[in-house]
Amino acid sequence: MGIRDLELTESDMRHLAEMSAMVLSMFGQMQADMDDPQVQAWHKLCVNILKAAHHVPSIARHMELNPDCGYWFFKRPYVDEAFYSDMLEDYRDSTFWAELVNRMAEQSLVENLGDEHASLLSDEERAARVSSLEKALWQEVNTHGLDRLLFMLPPGES
Repeated sequence: MGIRDLELTESDMRHLAEMSAMVLSMFGQMQADMDDPQVQAWHKLCVNILKAAHHVPSIARHMELNPDCGYWFFKRPYVDEAFYSDMLEDYRDSTFWAELVNRMAEQSLVENLGDEHASLLSDEERAARVSSLEKALWQEVNTHGLDRLLFMLPPGES
């Protein structure tokens, strides 16, 4: 397939550049495997989109050639106020809470049943029990945050 032209408004180009910046930021945070051909392809496309965005004067004033990564990227003050930064933060928060609740539910199941008995549960039974515990934990976290959660460490650890 050959090269295609795409006409974008300045606003569309800004959105596309921010989406590219979000993907590149996610790659950095998750320490993506840069040897993966798909990651390389997405990375190259995002860098090319940011390079193209740099040629739009209203966007270019918010960009700089970033010495850490070697390609055009938004300046820190712009990133701090950008919509994509808010989206990334919301995603990190929701992922954190979902992972925390899931792990706490899994841990509670194992602690209550014991490793051996928990390992004998079918996938469906385990999922049902974990789901029930997750609902209770979500209710607690949504109502009280971490205020009433207690984390106990084994003796000798602090």
